[in-house]
Amino acid sequence: MSQQAPKTIIKDRWRLDGIIGQGGFGSVYIATDLKTNEIVAAKLQRLPANPSPSQIDDLEHESNCYALFSNRPGVATLHDNGRTDDFEFMVCELLGASLQSLFYHCERKFSLKTTLMLADQLIQRLEVFHSRNLLHRDVKPDNFAMGFGKENGKTVYILDFGLVGDFVHDEGCATAPSYAFCGSYYWASIATHLDRSQSPKDDLESLAYMLIYFARGSLPWQGAADDNEATNRMSDRITRLKLSLPIDLICKDLPSEFGRHLKYVRSLKYNDKPNYMKLREMYQRLMKRLGHEYDGVYDWDLKERNSNAQKDENPLEDMKPASTHGNPPSKENEQEHKDKQQPNKEPIAKAAAKRKIVFVKKADDESHPPKRQRRKPAEAEKKVAKPKKVAAKKAPAKKQVARKKAC
Repeated sequence: MSQQAPKTIIKDRWRLDGIIGQGGFGSVYIATDLKTNEIVAAKLQRLPANPSPSQIDDLEHESNCYALFSNRPGVATLHDNGRTDDFEFMVCELLGASLQSLFYHCERKFSLKTTLMLADQLIQRLEVFHSRNLLHRDVKPDNFAMGFGKENGKTVYILDFGLVGDFVHDEGCATAPSYAFCGSYYWASIATHLDRSQSPKDDLESLAYMLIYFARGSLPWQGAADDNEATNRMSDRITRLKLSLPIDLICKDLPSEFGRHLKYVRSLKYNDKPNYMKLREMYQRLMKRLGHEYDGVYDWDLKERNSNAQKDENPLEDMKPASTHGNPPSKENEQEHKDKQQPNKEPIAKAAAKRKIVFVKKADDESHPPKRQRRKPAEAEKKVAKPKKVAAKKAPAKKQVARKKAC
């Protein structure tokens, strides 16, 4: 059921102009700041008749994360948050298309140049996150977006902080403590599949899968799901593939650097601090060897220019990022892209009909496996002293029902 805002204007400042996204965690509106006339994104979550703290933790938690990384590159600016009589709300900087949407727009494959330019920024985003002893725990293409407008259109932004958790280095902890699964099956690290608590290496392993996906167009285990298969059986099947497939096969036809990234992060132990600069420099050397430059011209920019050149005999002189021009491809175009692929049962989420904005959580798609699952570990182990919480609260563990969202 569609959620309608009770008022057009919130706090005499934020005017809601139209809904642009909706899911189980609330509705997202494009809005206007009446003081500055700036276009922003506003997320509203309806409050129940008798709200309890656990029911509003998600939006509150997300607001804390945005505030914690205020003024950091690649993190949307938090403008306001609060509560009305009917809704809790959060107002943030408007972002452009998600990397998943742009991936579909580019016919489900990025060039090595685009992949490597993205890799440099993505590693930096995770390094900043980890420097505050925080883990994203849901690294995937849907949770990164390009900035909006000419000024920010070349910057990659990290979003969706619903599963953010804290991590504290503990010399006394030799191995990862037992923990419930938290993340998305396609992108989760092996340790996460094995119900181990995550550390920075796990975010970087998920990033390795992301980069391989961008450069190859798919991952070997994306055809391993069945719409009618139980979630735990599907997860087990994907886990077996990740454990058994040689890294060379996972990175087939790609430069060796992609395999070295995956091999390196898999070799790290729970308490090891990743060498982020080592990974960045490795990809930078590959970029130089291939003769590419970090000019900020991505595949979607070239596609935009070529599209305009066909409409007008005079090509555009200034290439603007796709995120500055409008929405990702239409549903019709998405189907054309899918028809070009080899038939497999890849349950990859379709690109949204509208661009993904800042903290949009897309509605569930019945044809796709659940995004987030927090199941109890197979065998309870002695728990290691829990890390102290930082400013951003750990995603509430008290919610017993598993959150489900398309991978």
